[in-house]
Amino acid sequence: MAEIFVVGSASGFPAPGRGHSSLLLSLLDKSILIDAGEPCSRSLVEAGISFDVIDAVLLTHGHADHTGGLPMLIQSLWLSHRAKPLTIFLPGELSQPLLQWLNAIYLGPDFIPFELKLVAWEREQRFEMCGLRISPRETTHLQSLSHKFGNGRFKSYSLQLEHSDFRIVFSGDLGSPTDLGLQLTNPVDLLVSELAHFPPSELFRYLAPRKVGKLLLTHLAPELRGREESIVQEARAELPQTVVTVTSDGLRVPV
Repeated sequence: MAEIFVVGSASGFPAPGRGHSSLLLSLLDKSILIDAGEPCSRSLVEAGISFDVIDAVLLTHGHADHTGGLPMLIQSLWLSHRAKPLTIFLPGELSQPLLQWLNAIYLGPDFIPFELKLVAWEREQRFEMCGLRISPRETTHLQSLSHKFGNGRFKSYSLQLEHSDFRIVFSGDLGSPTDLGLQLTNPVDLLVSELAHFPPSELFRYLAPRKVGKLLLTHLAPELRGREESIVQEARAELPQTVVTVTSDGLRVPV
């Protein structure tokens, strides 16, 4: 059985008792980390999860609350005597800056004993990894930066992970719920959606005509903290056929 472990559930601003965005999808002896907000390494250790089970890291975009824990994760893999390669899927614009950053702190390819494979999301429409078909779709989360600075930068992605037994969509960060249109063309068993950049009601109205088995709400805006129960009630009223849960760090969700 597949399972999602919530490594970190905070939004962009630090929250007591919560790490930043990071989720671990486990399938038997394979695991994929979706985003690597800090302190994901410490959270995995506290949960008793071996670093060596991580086969790949999927980065939805470059914001620090989604990438800030990656260097420490790589150091933890090194100190755990990792030998097998680590594949990191990411927006192509991040590849060279990431390598420069890692080399600057002695964690780049010249320093660690295992291979880092950086794969740009822009390279393919679909990727195969760990028995999954991974489909990235660009979102409008970073559109304002793109308009301001241009140069083809500022890519942000939602991810659909398909297995013979399930279909999961991870929203990443969105400009609006309509960014999920292509990912929700077909029914999904589980949607993991952020709630930091639009009102909950906007998401629930958008999802109402779509088939979503489970809805896992994460990355809540600071002003929504303490309102979790009312948010779930609102979601259930709009989405009576969907099982709705708000994340907390350490939560385990069967797929």
